[in-house]
Amino acid sequence: MYPTKILLATDGSEESTPAARTAVELANATGSELHVAHAISTAPQMPFPRHYERATTEDLLQRKRLAALTLLDEKVRQVEKMGGIVAGSYYREGDPTDEVLSLAEELGVGLIITGGRRLAKLRLFWARSYPMELFRRAECPVLIVRESKAG
Repeated sequence: MYPTKILLATDGSEESTPAARTAVELANATGSELHVAHAISTAPQMPFPRHYERATTEDLLQRKRLAALTLLDEKVRQVEKMGGIVAGSYYREGDPTDEVLSLAEELGVGLIITGGRRLAKLRLFWARSYPMELFRRAECPVLIVRESKAG
């Protein structure tokens, strides 16, 4: 009836904090394992014809990796500070949606939780955002948490 494993897919946005809070509350209430994941895109942003530009791009990717690992570590600490127990944390590179869905399948999670911005209903239908792609393509339920307006 309850998921036995919950995956918090974080992207570092403002919406990831309410998503983390919700993940902790659900994991604690249901006795589910809580896993935290962060995936970055490693796709080049544009073609680079010169060697210097490629070297610069590799340097930027290294900085992006370091920032992503730092963000994941901070999110794990935030979850623990909220009273959650993190069963595992995962860093992935590639297409973020593909990587999170692949990880969810590997772990056998019953629920993916992520943060997302509030969109107008018509835009929500056509949106190509990370949370909506997870929602559309996941084989398990996806909960997209948004900050309440009452704040």
